[in-house]
Amino acid sequence: MNKALFFIVLGLLALAGGLYYSYLSVTEEGSDHILIDQVWEMPDELEEISGIAHFGNNKIASVQDEDGIIFIYDLNSSSVTDEFEFAGPGDYEGITLVGTTAYVLRSDGAIFEVRNFRNKNNVTLEYKDLFPSGVNFEGLGYDEENNRLLLALKEKSGDEFQPVYGFDLNTKKKIDEPVLKIPFDDSVFDSLDQKRSRKILRPSEITIHPQTGEIYVLEGVNPKLLILDPSGNPRELFVLNKKQFPQAEGLTFGSSGEIYISNEGKGGKANIMKISIEK
Repeated sequence: MNKALFFIVLGLLALAGGLYYSYLSVTEEGSDHILIDQVWEMPDELEEISGIAHFGNNKIASVQDEDGIIFIYDLNSSSVTDEFEFAGPGDYEGITLVGTTAYVLRSDGAIFEVRNFRNKNNVTLEYKDLFPSGVNFEGLGYDEENNRLLLALKEKSGDEFQPVYGFDLNTKKKIDEPVLKIPFDDSVFDSLDQKRSRKILRPSEITIHPQTGEIYVLEGVNPKLLILDPSGNPRELFVLNKKQFPQAEGLTFGSSGEIYISNEGKGGKANIMKISIEK
């Protein structure tokens, strides 16, 4: 009896080990197609870096979770070269640039329009009460073709699709219905071996590729990178290595399509990584 029980337990442990290894292969090791080309460690003031936007002369405009400040990080000198205050303390999650105007997203869905953001006398307009209380937004991107901002909801999405909302820059008003719906039952998620629910995709950033028009959606909880076609249909999914991307929060593109991802300092130094996708 004891011998039979021993083999049953041994079999269960082997099964559990196999499942765990399979889980690790998806959530820990990450895709072989994601290559890290360069890493910049962030200074203490950007330990909570949460949003990034690349612009001229290899510079990154960035925000962090706590302060209403736009930090200018120079990739060439590996240093913060300037700071521009635009609002008081808050949970700021995303930034995108439209010419000389910066738009910053707070987690409750409020949008800050920072005109002439690189001027100490910048003018800030706040658009608040756009969404019901209790929401949690993290992703903000500029959709040039439709002259609107894209806002990615991290939590409370429902169990069928992940909504992406729009903010019309012509009227400066929220678009009532989601402009994109990412279905959780799409085959692109088959490799994750997860229940098809809101937890399968919790975006931390959304950005449009300047050359292809593809929409990139980043997740930091279980790090992954989802690529949608210009119409919003899922095209490719890449799982990111959890050790390399411990809390992936920001995503932006260089002028030639280079990909940059920022990680908050989760038990280590925050950083910005330049990555490439090898197909």
